[in-house]
Amino acid sequence: MNFYFSKTFLFFSFLACLFFQKQLYAQEKDNQFKLGGLLFGDVYHISQHHLENEVGRTEAVLRRAYITFDAKIKKKWFARVRTETNQAGEFGVYAYETDVKDLFVGYKSGKHKFILGLSPTKTYDLIEGIWGMRYLMRTPMDLQGVASRDFGISIDGAIDQKNRFFYRFMIGAGQDFGNETGDGPKTMLGITYKTKHNYYFDVYVDYETIPGEKDRSTFQLFSGYKSENLRWGLQYSHQFRQEDPALELFSGFITQRIYKKIAAVGRIDRIMEPSPNGNNISYIPFDPTTKATMFVTGLEIPLTDYLLITPNIIFTTYDRPETIPKPNNDLMFRCTVFLNLE
Repeated sequence: MNFYFSKTFLFFSFLACLFFQKQLYAQEKDNQFKLGGLLFGDVYHISQHHLENEVGRTEAVLRRAYITFDAKIKKKWFARVRTETNQAGEFGVYAYETDVKDLFVGYKSGKHKFILGLSPTKTYDLIEGIWGMRYLMRTPMDLQGVASRDFGISIDGAIDQKNRFFYRFMIGAGQDFGNETGDGPKTMLGITYKTKHNYYFDVYVDYETIPGEKDRSTFQLFSGYKSENLRWGLQYSHQFRQEDPALELFSGFITQRIYKKIAAVGRIDRIMEPSPNGNNISYIPFDPTTKATMFVTGLEIPLTDYLLITPNIIFTTYDRPETIPKPNNDLMFRCTVFLNLE
């Protein structure tokens, strides 16, 4: 078994140990300042894989480390600076770099919130909030390479007085601030209906302008439920691309507490078109020649209020292509560790 640690990650690990409590927190009248961090990684074994050279690999890797500074000023103004230490996610190659993940300022006015800067996009922010386990697995569109951050202006809030209908809108510039920002200017709009019993129904669309005949547009439907003991969601996404192959997928997940705070997790992603850049997906590459179905199951076990371990299994099966042999299925056993100091 090999372990890969960079000097940067040792620094983050040491800093995390200094956080005896969950966060450093300061408050002065109406102003609040908070410093926190996140760490997560895996010990994993690859039993089967479409990349035959990876079969039998057993390693440990720290996937991500974050340092986050949040500020709230006069109750209406807020800001965030977050750095992310990451790497490409190739098996056996762990060269780390640090990027800016979030860098924005915002203002709250009644039921509405305005943000300017580098901030989360609107494609799957709602889905990610209900899924709630990004440390274990990114949401499907995120996993398939749709940007999670963009630099621009966003507005979101309630539409009606009863807080049942919500909107979120963003215009992104597509500037390069790291490995997850967009490829071109992008306009995003989502409308959500939330019942009084915490059921969610969401429609989302976007349009991204890319040089050449490469523009993209997305249509997405989502329904879900969120409570203290149960979360589930169903998602359909279709991204139309001019010259490039389309991205189309369906996904469903469920997380249920089964004993005290221990939760069982299950998820299925059906990739209805071959993933052209599948072998470049960090940590969980897909064969790019055919359609795929991925199954994830695990058990989330809190050791403390801020430390989780999640033994999990990832199994991906592939359809048989018309002209080439069927790829081998992927089977990975992992134990994921998540340290949340935010």
